[in-house]
Amino acid sequence: MAHAQCAWKAALRSGLDRWCSEIGIHSVNGVEVQRLRQRCPLVILSGATPGPFYHSHPHVPAEFDHLQFDMSSQVRANIQTIRRIGNSVADANLPFPFSGSMDFCRSPQLLHWISDNGDGFAKNASTCADVTTEACMEEGMDNASVLATIQTGDNVSDRRFLLETFAIFGMEGESDRQQSKGSTLQIDIKAEFDPKYFMPYVPAYVASGPSDLALFSVTAASGETTAPMSGSEQVEAVIGKLLQVLNGLGATFEDVVLCWNRVSHLDEDEEAVLMTRSRMGLHRPLAESVLEVVESDSNGLATDGTPLQLEYIIVAQVPRPT
Repeated sequence: MAHAQCAWKAALRSGLDRWCSEIGIHSVNGVEVQRLRQRCPLVILSGATPGPFYHSHPHVPAEFDHLQFDMSSQVRANIQTIRRIGNSVADANLPFPFSGSMDFCRSPQLLHWISDNGDGFAKNASTCADVTTEACMEEGMDNASVLATIQTGDNVSDRRFLLETFAIFGMEGESDRQQSKGSTLQIDIKAEFDPKYFMPYVPAYVASGPSDLALFSVTAASGETTAPMSGSEQVEAVIGKLLQVLNGLGATFEDVVLCWNRVSHLDEDEEAVLMTRSRMGLHRPLAESVLEVVESDSNGLATDGTPLQLEYIIVAQVPRPT
């Protein structure tokens, strides 16, 4: 059977609830979809890691050799990256009138994925909690809150990374009521952007306008009793099922904003997880995180007992019901 309600998705829903109202929950192709309606524009980020945001894919460890790998330094690096992404919203051509106020940056909602490598999860988590408060104050994010701290295994960018941090901002002082349609605007850190790097993910998207957000998760066994055995085949199956759900919602892959990858065996399936979408012709970069789950938080089994190697947790912008 599939795993119980995922703490990852529950934490994300909690974060979205601060700025969204629930419209309803329904099933699409055997997948439970939670439909939410924003009350303000949202800035939805990729997970921040301690390295340069723009880097090679597949990953090149030498690009990170200059970093400090102690937990305290990693926390500060992630918080600094989140603030730089928040600041980058001011440089974007937003589809709604922007007041210029950066007050929204004071109040990110954070989620920490903390590895059990290094000194172990408990000590890493303790350091993270202490340093997060200090680092957020230093970066002017004095009203930050932490949605959850979740134990993980390896990090996809570099196995030396002990932490990845997600953030979401609500632009509560801004109005998108003048927009005639929904928009998901890609945000880049312009001072750091380097086109030589293939990037399957982006710093953030600003989601705004008269549309809804759909929150759901898919595995290779969604709507079925079985799944392929290999990780690479399951990745293809997950993507296929994602596209089916999006079609049922009147959306396409171009409407996906966020994708969290829960990977059972990162060493075996990293290349497939990072590259399969592109090979299937899906080139839109997402606000994304790729992490290895621990045994106590596994992806579970298909009904027939097949181990599930990958779960996607998705947020997509979808048309409002007519």
